[in-house]
Parts: sequence; structure tokens; C-alpha cells
Amino acid sequence: MMKKNNGFSLIEIIIVVAIMGILVAISYPAYNNYSRKAKQTACLSEAKAYANSVFYIIFVSEANTFPDSPKSSACEVITDASSWNDSTTNLVIEAKSKHSSTVDIRCDLSKGAGCTIIH
Repeated sequence: MMKKNNGFSLIEIIIVVAIMGILVAISYPAYNNYSRKAKQTACLSEAKAYANSVFYIIFVSEANTFPDSPKSSACEVITDASSWNDSTTNLVIEAKSKHSSTVDIRCDLSKGAGCTIIH
């Protein structure tokens, strides 16, 4: 009487590992793009919050104060508006999200406090 094999053959295991490798190769670029967009959106949120506070202090508030320096965790760099004064004409706040090579967010306060992602 022949003994029945319990388990998988080497070929079956190799095929399963190859299929898993193909699935990872397909999904990794999508995950990488998703991660980059999430970091950009988090930085956009911080830049917009800072732009709103600067816009309010400059254009709405009647107090003679200037904005604080930006505090960010999602952005690597945000334009510091704490040194702006009444004669500042370039009212643009730019931000660079982490792991980005260039400035990718721009808030033009002369057109309101809206911010956009630029590429």
C-alpha cells in the first residue's frame, strides 16, 4: 500500500511565492504614491492653517501684532512670516513637504488664504 503525501510539493510552494512576489511588485508603486500624497496633504493642512492665521493678523485683526513663526511636523519648511511688516509686498507662503525635493505648496495671501499644491 502506498503512503499518501500530506503537504505541498516544492513546485507548489515556488508558484505561491512567485505569485506573492508579483502582487507585491504591482502594489508597491500604488502604496508609494498613496504615501507621498498623504504627506503632501498633511503639509498642505499645516500650511493652510498657518496662512489663515497670518491672513487674519494682517488683513482682519486690528491689533498691531505680527504672526508667530510656523510650527510644523508634516512640513520640512514653511515660509516664516514673523518678520513681515506693513511694507512687505510679497505675501506668499511656501511649504515643502517632507521627502519632497522641491517646494510643493504655495499660499498667496494677496488673493486670500487659499493654498494649492504645485508640481
